[in-house]
Amino acid sequence: MRRWRVQALASLLLAIVVALGAVPAQAHDARPASVLIRELPNDRFAMRVRAPGSVALDNRPIPVAPGGCTPVNLGAEDIGDVLSQAVVSCPGGVQGKRFGIAYPIYNPSLSTLFRLEQLDAPPLSALLPPSETSWTIPERASVLEVVGDYFRLGVQHILGGLDHLLFVTGLLLVAGTFRRSLIALTGFTLAHSITLALSTLNLVRLPAPPVEAVIALSILFLAVEIVRGRKDSLTFRYPALVATLFGLLHGFGFAGVLREIGIPQTEIAAALLAFNVGVEAGQVAFVLLALALYALVRRAMSGLDLAGQRDPGPAIRQLCAYGMGMVAVFWLVQRMESFA
Repeated sequence: MRRWRVQALASLLLAIVVALGAVPAQAHDARPASVLIRELPNDRFAMRVRAPGSVALDNRPIPVAPGGCTPVNLGAEDIGDVLSQAVVSCPGGVQGKRFGIAYPIYNPSLSTLFRLEQLDAPPLSALLPPSETSWTIPERASVLEVVGDYFRLGVQHILGGLDHLLFVTGLLLVAGTFRRSLIALTGFTLAHSITLALSTLNLVRLPAPPVEAVIALSILFLAVEIVRGRKDSLTFRYPALVATLFGLLHGFGFAGVLREIGIPQTEIAAALLAFNVGVEAGQVAFVLLALALYALVRRAMSGLDLAGQRDPGPAIRQLCAYGMGMVAVFWLVQRMESFA
């Protein structure tokens, strides 16, 4: 019976490693589909639709113009720098009109971010749940709508960012106690909040491919430290310091989705704060789940004689570290290939 439990846990770890290794190098494909509507002169509007790599090529969404708007054909010189899939003429403007997207085969259950860039007014945006694929453009966005949209976006982003979650897992394994884990996670949070804001506001910019590669390297670093188990190392003695230093880097990874999507210029502070709070809410939920899972596994392995140790904690940490390390190496190689 005991051997069966060990084999089952080892098989579970292998399945997790294989599943995570199959995730593309860009570990943020949980981002929503996006629809950019850019106003052109003379009541014309260009629509550009983007979908994450997780959506199959034959199921990429197509724009759906509102009733009362008619398609127009323009040359590249008329559109300027707009990368559009459709240009429509909407006499009288688009306030109160409903823009949307349609999937050719099926709805892949992605959220959709709509953004309207106007010539003489601040941008408007809305993040819709997977069940909704169309947006009625309001006169102006309320602060509460912005906060709700960007909070949901933050939660979705962290829960879809497997590399960030694996790093947090490593922090928990290194810190060991609840108090040390809390201090380390606080340092990680404060650090990535700073660089998230600086990068989103275009005050500091780093190219995405090297950032993504070093994030994978940070996971590998923690995995090696856990396997070595040197309690006198800098990582084990000061996990909050390591968390803070790497947190600065992870903030640039978080900022990628906001730079691509954009934030309402009239509610920059609210959008940034809501996104960051959403990231932290998702992170707290993951930490609670990870601690509960650790307790269950530890209880399942209690009483086993693992290399002469009755406490299964060290064996669990070693198994997790090896799994983290294998996934991190896979991601690192993939992301370095994108440098070419």
